[in-house]
Amino acid sequence: MFLNFKKFLKYFLVGIINTSITYPAFILLSNIIDYTLAIIIIFPLGVLLSYFLNKKFVFNKEKGNIIVFFIIMTTMFLTNFLTTWILVEFGNIIKEISQGLAICLAFIVHYLLNKKFSFKKV
Repeated sequence: MFLNFKKFLKYFLVGIINTSITYPAFILLSNIIDYTLAIIIIFPLGVLLSYFLNKKFVFNKEKGNIIVFFIIMTTMFLTNFLTTWILVEFGNIIKEISQGLAICLAFIVHYLLNKKFSFKKV
């Protein structure tokens, strides 16, 4: 149980590192181009960063599958994109807050999916 919690904390810290890079990039880019395009542009960079950070620091003893990871992250992208879009367009919530809420929404589900499918014990 403690090892799973420790792994979850590492995943959380990797998420903070990833978000501290990609979220400001989203803010800057969305002030230049449409926020939906900014999400699309930032997504692949965040996926690559997330995969390598998770492989090195969280799931370092497990065998990683970048294709499965990408599929799971695509689900995260769709969740993120649609949540942000719905909150901005229909909830009248500013894009910065909407994007933050979308990130939080996907966090736990994607940890569980990545733990189960993307990184397997060798």
